[in-house]
Amino acid sequence: MSEASGRSVVPQPGAGPKIARASVAQRLKLLRERAGLSASVVAGAMDWSASKLTRIEKGEVSVQPLEVRALLTYYGVADDDEVDELSRLSRTSRTRQWYSKHRLTGAFADFVAYENEAAVIRMWQILFVPGLLQTKEYARTAVARTLRADPNDEQVQARVDLRMSRQEAVFERLGGPNAPRIEAVIDEAVLRRPVGGPDLMSRQLDRLLELAEGNDRISIGVTPLDLEHHSGLGGSFELLQFSGQSHSDVLFVEAAAGSDFLLTDDASTKQHRALFQDLLDYGRTGDRALQMIRAIRDDFRRS
Repeated sequence: MSEASGRSVVPQPGAGPKIARASVAQRLKLLRERAGLSASVVAGAMDWSASKLTRIEKGEVSVQPLEVRALLTYYGVADDDEVDELSRLSRTSRTRQWYSKHRLTGAFADFVAYENEAAVIRMWQILFVPGLLQTKEYARTAVARTLRADPNDEQVQARVDLRMSRQEAVFERLGGPNAPRIEAVIDEAVLRRPVGGPDLMSRQLDRLLELAEGNDRISIGVTPLDLEHHSGLGGSFELLQFSGQSHSDVLFVEAAAGSDFLLTDDASTKQHRALFQDLLDYGRTGDRALQMIRAIRDDFRRS
């Protein structure tokens, strides 16, 4: 089941641990409900706390293959293929990933895990160059100013290291057989804001051009300052989409003071898909966007 709408979920053969965990969780909950069993009854039969089963069915924790098999036996599932598939997904869900070392928590932890498996990554940014497209020096300066801290501060460095690790993971996937597609739309004000000074910004804009010109899986659009039909003034977001029916869309909104939101409901993701399409339709894309980035970069070089 999809965690958003009850649609059937079909995990891809190469599904990563986040999608695998969500798929196991949704399937186990569905099978329990089909068996007409309450969560408290099942938890008692497994000698678990009720909270453990609830967290498993919400995808908050992984479940061991042996526990999966025990649950399926209790639910009367006799299909060997289904038992084997859910056991396989359970093993996959328990594999450690590069982001484990960063000890992330909350909505941002889920976002990073989902981003690591997304087939399409759509980013709209009104304040900064999107994190996946930042140079390290731009990232350090932007984070330091956001935190009002020294660029060498430990917390600043930790955030920059994570951002660089996210980039490395995504760009490594770009060279593989199931490469994601990255679509970014950036407000013109972001490109003109001299974060770190003209030289640093010039190098950051060079990086954007290098990425957009060097890989057909990456596209960059720009919303001009004089754009009248501007749907993105409500704030920045990242929208993740997945292969086939492996998972519903995931929307991440990073708000002030660490108040991050991760949404998967159809109403929110549908609204933001339409919003992102507006930004593409009314902004500048393709060569027109790259020409604007080059012109702004050249302005910084003359500063």
